[in-house]
Amino acid sequence: MRRLWALLLLLASASAQGLVLPFEGPEGHRLAQAFAQGLKAPPPTAVALVFPDLPWRGSYDLAGGLYTQAGARLALAATGADWLLLGKQEAQGLRLFLARKGGVKEGLFRTPDLAWLWLQGEGLAPRFTSLPSPSLSEEQLRALAQGEAPDPLHRSALDLKEGRGAGLLEGLLPRRLLLLWQGELPSAYRAFALLSEGKREEALKLAEGMQGGDVLERTAAHLVFRALEDPRWQASARALTQAFPELPSAWEEVSFAAFSEEKGEEARDALLKALRLRPDYWLYWTNLGWAYYLTGDLPRALLASERAVRLGPNATAYYNLGLFKAIYGDFLGAKAAYDRALRLDEGEDFQEALKDLEARQEPLTLYFRAYVAERTGLPARELYQAFLQTHPQHPAAFAAKRALKRLDEARASLSLVRLSLIPGDVDARPFRAGEAIFPEVDLEGAPFLERGLLESNLWREGEAVAEAKKPVGFPPLTAALRDTAPAVTPPEPGRYTLEVRYGEAKVLAPLEVGPESLARKLYVLGLEVRDLSGQPLLTPKETLGAEGERLLLERTLEALKEAAPLATSPRFTTPLTRGPYAGKSVQALLQDPSPEMVRAFYQAVLENPELLAENDVVNALVNWLLQEP
Repeated sequence: MRRLWALLLLLASASAQGLVLPFEGPEGHRLAQAFAQGLKAPPPTAVALVFPDLPWRGSYDLAGGLYTQAGARLALAATGADWLLLGKQEAQGLRLFLARKGGVKEGLFRTPDLAWLWLQGEGLAPRFTSLPSPSLSEEQLRALAQGEAPDPLHRSALDLKEGRGAGLLEGLLPRRLLLLWQGELPSAYRAFALLSEGKREEALKLAEGMQGGDVLERTAAHLVFRALEDPRWQASARALTQAFPELPSAWEEVSFAAFSEEKGEEARDALLKALRLRPDYWLYWTNLGWAYYLTGDLPRALLASERAVRLGPNATAYYNLGLFKAIYGDFLGAKAAYDRALRLDEGEDFQEALKDLEARQEPLTLYFRAYVAERTGLPARELYQAFLQTHPQHPAAFAAKRALKRLDEARASLSLVRLSLIPGDVDARPFRAGEAIFPEVDLEGAPFLERGLLESNLWREGEAVAEAKKPVGFPPLTAALRDTAPAVTPPEPGRYTLEVRYGEAKVLAPLEVGPESLARKLYVLGLEVRDLSGQPLLTPKETLGAEGERLLLERTLEALKEAAPLATSPRFTTPLTRGPYAGKSVQALLQDPSPEMVRAFYQAVLENPELLAENDVVNALVNWLLQEP
C-alpha cells in the first residue's frame, strides 16, 4: 500500500505537458525512468503503452526513425506535449533529443549525469539536483511498458488504449493524446481515415486546411496530395523542407518532384541533404546514383549505386549499375549487375530498366536490352539480331549468337492440374450449368517462360461458347509457374470441350455438364450448412458430388423435424399471418417441412447469403419464415 501511495504523490506533482519516452539501448528504460522522475514527468513505461503511431504507412520510419530529430518533432506534434525527451545509448555515450515547440535540440553526452546538467541549462531540470535512480530493474520496466502485470497507473493506460476511459491518466497526459485514444482524431489522423474510407474530396479539403499547421499536419497534407496525385504535391514538398529541414523524407519528396520535372541537379542536391540526415539509407543512395546520371556525372553515379547495393541490395540500384557499366563498355561488370538485378526483381522494375537501356546508343546497351528481355520473358530475338548486324565484330557478338541458338531451341508446355469452382480449391468435376470453371495449369518454358496471355475457351459442337483471357505476371528468370486461367461458364447442360492456351501451348479437356445444383452454389458462396448442434449436413465431397442437392434437401428436412419439438413458444405456435405459409405455424412447418419450402429458402439464401451466414440452418430458416412478407 505504501508503494501505491508514493506513486500517487508523484502523479500529483507531475507536469501534464512534458513526456519522456523509453530510451533506446540495453538500459534504456531505467535511464528514461530516471530522467522522467527528475523532470516530474509521467512514467515512460505508461507513456509507451499509449504512444501513437503516425497515421501514414511506415509511421516514424518515414522520418528515419523515432530516435532522430525529425522523429522527436513528429512525436511532439502527435502527442500534443509541450516538450518531449528521447534518448538512445551509443558507444560514445547517451544521445538526447529534446523537442519543444521551437524545434529540436540534440546532444551527445559521455555520461547520463552530464546529460542531466545539459537539461538544467535548458531550463527543464531543476538546478542543483542529481539524476534520480529508479527502484525497478530494466526487466521490470520493460515488462510494464509491454502491459505485463500492470499497476493501477499502467492499467489506466491499457484501459485508455481500449477506449475504456482515461482513469488515473486524466490530467496527467497531454489532452491531445487523451482525445486521440478517446476517438477525437486530430486533423492528420482524420485525413488518412477519410482516405481509407474512399472519401477523396473530404480528405483533400482537410489537407488544404493543414498546409499551415505543425510538422505532423503539413507532412500529412503533403502525403494526401501525393496519394491523390494532386498537382500541388511538388510545391508542398518544397515548402515542407523550408519549414522542417530536419525531415529527411521531405528532401526525398523534393527529389521525386525534381525527377518528375527532369531537374537532375535539384534531385541530386535534395538527396545529398537527405543523406546528411540519413547517411546509411540505401534508397537515398540508389536515387542519388540516378540523379548523378541525369546530370552527366557517370563516375559519381557508379559510386553512389555501388554504395546503395552495399547498404541494401535492391533491383533498381543493380539495374542502374548495369546500365552505367554498359555505357562504359564493361561487359562482365554489366552482366554481373544485371544478373543480380534480375534475381532481386520481383517483377516490378525490369520494364523501367529496359526503357533506360532503350534511351542509349552504346553497343552494350543494345546487347543488354536483349539480355534483360530474354530473361524476363519478352521478345529478344530481333534485339540480338540487331546487335549482331550493327556490331558484328564486338566481343559480345559470340554471346549474342549463343543466345540466338538458345532461342531457336526454346520450348513451352502447358498441363492441366485441376478444374475448380474456386481458384486454388479442389477439383470439382463434373460441373453443372451456370458454374464458373477455373482451370489451374502448370506453365513451363525453356530457357525462360515467355510472357503472354493465358486463355480459356469453351467449345460445344465446334462453336465457341465462352472465352476469356488474362495476362500472366511473373518475376524475371521464371522457367515454371502454376497459375489459374480465367473462368468460363457453360450456360446449360451438355457436352463441352475446354481449351486452355498459352502462346503455342495448349491443353484440351472434355466436360460433361449437368443441371444446376443448390449444394454447389452454396459451396461457391463459402456457406456451410449446419444443423442445430453445429454439425455440417454434408462433407465437401458430398456437396460437390452428383447427389449433393438431393442429400442437402433430405438432411435439411431431417434437421428441421428434429428441431420441431423445441419450437414451443407462442412465437412459433401462433399461425403466420402473411406470406406463402400464412395460416401455418412455424412449429407445424418444422414438423412437416416440404422440399419446396426448403428449396425456396435456399434460393433466398443464394440471393442474400446473410440469411444463412454463420447461423445453423434451423434458426436461419425459422428467421426467414418469420420475416417472409
